[in-house]
Amino acid sequence: KMCAFPCHVLRAEASTPPQISAQVSHVTVPLLTSTTYSLLTTDLIKLDIGIFGLRIAQGTVAIWCILQLIVMTIFLLRSYHARFYPEPSWFPPTVSLGTFAMAGATLKFPPALIATSVWSAVIMMLFTLPIALFRSYYRSNEVAINGTIGILQAPGSFVCICWLVSRSSLDVQQQLLLGPILVGHILFAVAMLGMISTLWCAFVRRVYLKDLWFDSSFAGFTFPSASSANATLLYIKFYGFDAFLVGKVCAGVLAVLVVLLIALINIMWLGNFLYCSGNLSVTSVPTFESVESTATSTSSTPSKEKKLLVSSSVPQHNIDMKFGINASPNM
Repeated sequence: KMCAFPCHVLRAEASTPPQISAQVSHVTVPLLTSTTYSLLTTDLIKLDIGIFGLRIAQGTVAIWCILQLIVMTIFLLRSYHARFYPEPSWFPPTVSLGTFAMAGATLKFPPALIATSVWSAVIMMLFTLPIALFRSYYRSNEVAINGTIGILQAPGSFVCICWLVSRSSLDVQQQLLLGPILVGHILFAVAMLGMISTLWCAFVRRVYLKDLWFDSSFAGFTFPSASSANATLLYIKFYGFDAFLVGKVCAGVLAVLVVLLIALINIMWLGNFLYCSGNLSVTSVPTFESVESTATSTSSTPSKEKKLLVSSSVPQHNIDMKFGINASPNM
């Protein structure tokens, strides 16, 4: 399926921006390649794959990172024509430019290419994140009203990891390509802002999330949350004991907020389930005679009145969710 993805994206003229952003193989393949190479060459396995294995890994990462540029270009062009403005689903095909930096740090790519990848991801984050935050805050009933709101925390933590991993892999002179130490503090602050904003936006959308519980869109809370946790751990390790206390406090506060949010969503979902179960009774089950009499009585009802009866008996919110109107509109 991953191998078929490039041809699918390049030839599918009808692909919409959300469909393109849902394809993340151009991110997973380079990271999986670099992780596999790192695992095989550790002291635990000590597999001597030689320069040939390194070149294969580098070539795989290079090909898929070039594909990343193609996918991002197609996504931006189709988003422009469709007037699909920045929101959380924009981040996988754009900010993931930093994937090359994360994989390149392990596979010994030239420092200039690694720095270019990091700063490209920073620029895309500065371009997309403010607009996505603004629209997620002030259009809570239109933008990302499903589990994709969890991706709102992804760009800050991902870029922070890219910067920390890349700087740790370079020597003192090469580290100047990534700027001063202050850059790491700023990126970590952006990551924490994204995490807190995600929690707040998820709380505001609790009604929609409750109705979509266990929906596939909740995958948007998985890898971005893991990215936020990794960013915190790397930040603590990189800056030492002084940052350890700050990271420990932030991690503790965020952990409490996450637990409270999950508990609140589950309690509300359980309460709604019990309320709906309590309203059901044996007498409410329709019989054949009642259905037949209802059909006979409504057959003489004008079509306009029938539409009014249907629309008044079903909540609009449930109609929206039934017909999949949980995708963000253009505006």
